[in-house]
Amino acid sequence: MRKKFKFILLVCVLMFSGVSNAHDSNIATFQIRHLDDGRWIYEVMTPLYGIDQSLIASSSNKAKLKAIPKGSTAYKQRLVAHIKQAFDVKALSRGEKTQEVTTSQLRLGEGKIKLDDHLSVFIFEILGMPENVTQLKFRISNMANNDSQNNILRLIDGAKNKKYLLNHKNNFSGVDKGFFFAP
Repeated sequence: MRKKFKFILLVCVLMFSGVSNAHDSNIATFQIRHLDDGRWIYEVMTPLYGIDQSLIASSSNKAKLKAIPKGSTAYKQRLVAHIKQAFDVKALSRGEKTQEVTTSQLRLGEGKIKLDDHLSVFIFEILGMPENVTQLKFRISNMANNDSQNNILRLIDGAKNKKYLLNHKNNFSGVDKGFFFAP
């Protein structure tokens, strides 16, 4: 009986060990990070398959896009444009008067990318972030074409961090109040 139990346990461990280490193309992590030097960056970490399928789904000429080699400059440029297009983040900040609120549409600037089937990483500078941010309104719609997609948005400021789950239930959007600076 004991040998049988050990055998079943070993089979279970071997079956699930490969599954637990693989990256799920239905999950992507996005990070808005405030750096020590005052700059802001946006990081995207996802298996290449997920972002590639999202790019293809949003393309008007799918056949032409599929023909572009994955490592080419043209392909990378399309991926970058796709990520930038889906970045819809607004920052609300206090004005000079306490009741005054200013809304800034954030943009993605220069960046760098590393493509890999297992985990691709895109890092961009965030432009237009005001001082004294009191609220962020965000919609991160990359891979929204996938019905089972879950995007995790992490807000990071030093040792503080906060997570949001973005999916079809919340239209890949949310609001954060007072994480970076207290209102």
